[in-house]
Amino acid sequence: MKRRFDTVNEWLEWQQTVHPLNIDFKLERILSVYEKLDVAKVAKKVITVAGTNGKGSTVSFLESILCKNNINVGTFTSPHILKYNERIKINGKEVDDESLLNVFELIDQRRGNTTLTYFEFATLSAFYLFSKADLDVVVLEVGLGGRLDATNIIDSDVSIITSIGIDHTEFLGDTIDSIALEKAGVMRSFKKCIFAQENPPSVLYKYSKNRSVNLLTHNNDYTVNRYSDSWSIVSKAMEIHDIPNLKMIGDYQYNYATASVIALNDILPEALSDQELLKNALCDTLIPGRFQYLQHSPDIILDVAHNEDAARSLATNIKRLGYNNIHVVLGILADKDVYSIVKPFSHLVDHWHIGTISSERGMNAEEIKFRIKSLFKNKFSIETYNSISAAYHEAVKQQDDNTLILVYGSFYTVSEALQSNSYILKKEDAI
Repeated sequence: MKRRFDTVNEWLEWQQTVHPLNIDFKLERILSVYEKLDVAKVAKKVITVAGTNGKGSTVSFLESILCKNNINVGTFTSPHILKYNERIKINGKEVDDESLLNVFELIDQRRGNTTLTYFEFATLSAFYLFSKADLDVVVLEVGLGGRLDATNIIDSDVSIITSIGIDHTEFLGDTIDSIALEKAGVMRSFKKCIFAQENPPSVLYKYSKNRSVNLLTHNNDYTVNRYSDSWSIVSKAMEIHDIPNLKMIGDYQYNYATASVIALNDILPEALSDQELLKNALCDTLIPGRFQYLQHSPDIILDVAHNEDAARSLATNIKRLGYNNIHVVLGILADKDVYSIVKPFSHLVDHWHIGTISSERGMNAEEIKFRIKSLFKNKFSIETYNSISAAYHEAVKQQDDNTLILVYGSFYTVSEALQSNSYILKKEDAI
């Protein structure tokens, strides 16, 4: 049987044209195609992870723990950084191109006249591939919101809400309460939901109570205790002490790691039975683009921070490092609030290298510069470039002693910088 396309990239380009909207908050279409795929069950247990920030880290902690224990696990995440295959993993291994080609063709045949978004194609692909892999656990990262996200057609056995902040206001509303209610949509009656932060919005308590959800919250149902070279998790159900400090930098990572452990203790306690394995899994977890030290001399850090909460946390961690000179490579999507993303760095950074992301969703570098200049009185050094690659190259050229190059603002920004860095290294090797 001849396929519609012969390469993954051809399929992906076409998928972006099938439905008139990139994001369409209606579950009827994806549900109808899902039923035509005859997916009996994606896994024995399902964990759904929602939240404004921290979803990717939480999925990585869960995957690491389960893989260490030889428990068959599938993970679905988005967006990817370098390669689409990153989105669908089985036992830590990215899905291969041939599997994607086959499942894309199958979905295309079964959908009939039903149009699907790019993300809906990805979600259905993950569900189908998982169903054929005999998995113990599937971990689903919500793409946007929760209530009407494509992943939410699957009922989870336990859910995690990592954080709630202002982002995607055009879809989720412009208040914490409205956003919280959208994310609360991943909760299921008579199941547990773990909230990874302190002081959840009151609407979450009300929502969970009305639907008989057992909502567990940080510093209420469980605690995270930090020491100089170790940390611990304490809840009514368990205690884990002397855990080595995480390799992932940022205080918030301890919250995500703990929420992962609390969730697994509910549905799969055997994954925590060997505490040494658990400790190693938590300590060794790393994920690209989350305060990632790419290299030293020059010192380069990559972070996908793209909203106010994430930018604020990133700035706090950068300030602790004590660099005298910080060059930022920045790229932002057109629907983002420049002020909230830049403000945490307004008194920390003097040198800005702003590039235009190579996507139709990217904000033009000159527009970003204009907004920064009009919003802040600081005498910034701002240079603009027609690409993230050009901005990154120039930042690397201008670095000197005790300089940090920070790349942030979007998954796209980090992706393009990584590809650019690979090119630089290959060029140097050739010389």
